[in-house]
Amino acid sequence: MKQFFRISVKPVLAVLIASLALTGCGTDAEKANSSEAKKEKTYELKVGYLHGQGAPLFDVANHEGFFEDENLKVEGVSFASSADGLNALQAGKIDVGLTFGTAAPLTFISKGADFSIIGGHLEGGHPILAQPKDKDKYKTLEDYKGKKVGTIRMFTSDIVFRSALAEAGIDWKKDLEIIEFKTPGDLLQAISSGKVDVAVAANTILLQALKQNLAIVGWSNDLNPSHVCCRVVTRKELLSEDKGEAFKRLLKALIRAERVKNEHPEKAVAAAKAHLKLDDKTVDSIVNEEHSHYSPDPNSKEVKKMWEQMKSIGYIENADGIDLNDYINLDLYERALEELMNEYPEDKDYYQKLLDRFNKQNL
Repeated sequence: MKQFFRISVKPVLAVLIASLALTGCGTDAEKANSSEAKKEKTYELKVGYLHGQGAPLFDVANHEGFFEDENLKVEGVSFASSADGLNALQAGKIDVGLTFGTAAPLTFISKGADFSIIGGHLEGGHPILAQPKDKDKYKTLEDYKGKKVGTIRMFTSDIVFRSALAEAGIDWKKDLEIIEFKTPGDLLQAISSGKVDVAVAANTILLQALKQNLAIVGWSNDLNPSHVCCRVVTRKELLSEDKGEAFKRLLKALIRAERVKNEHPEKAVAAAKAHLKLDDKTVDSIVNEEHSHYSPDPNSKEVKKMWEQMKSIGYIENADGIDLNDYINLDLYERALEELMNEYPEDKDYYQKLLDRFNKQNL
């Protein structure tokens, strides 16, 4: 701009140009500087997930440098249970949870937690376990009558199981005994020791279950093929301009990770080996298990479906006055997709498919 004012012009014209420069060009410069500053700024997030296999999309994004691409510094924090992780989120010890299910965040919301679901991570993928000797006993839901069934407190597979029983006309309060355990590890110990007959478990203990030669007699997908599980959840108060930008960048990295995981599953194995410390074949059987579908799409329609199921089976109470739309943010994911379409025009067709999926599952 200084060079511009050295040009010899008539005084009146000089004043006019200077005025235009201050009101017009100056504004553009400020916008450019602001945009550049936002681009260069490093954002930080503490991300919570459950013990066990970790969070595959998070692992892939980290391994492939997608967080770095977004100037995002992430710190992973693991927890033994969804309740522990969500309590930490509510207390401000972490900024966002990735693998705390759907049922648990919804339960917290029903009790007054000011959470916001901004994306997804996992759909399906939870095994139902039994002792090897009982592997052929559980063919239909009728076979669970009179049994001691272990579940995980406030866990998605538990809601899927109870809802399936109710839809089949089976009273889960009378026709069988459901025993809740605090953590997936506690449930694994119970089924291994025979304290329960069958366990409606979690994907996080799949590896340990296989090591103990427990039988997989079914999957949560068998009970409800379209059910969602792990949602990306944070506190509403963090969705300000600054933190909101950080969460949008997190979602962009996870969206890119979904494609890598689907098209190059071997990269998901390499990413997970950093913490699983197992051979490639074993890691592949865990992170690329065919019943587990990983996607960062919020899939709010299925979230709302589970909310209604939880109310109908009496799992949550006094929730009729809650509008769940107030606890789901779709804007961040949609903006993340739009930015990726603009930043990677050569991949626009791929991201358009994701946008079409988003519109189908959320709008």
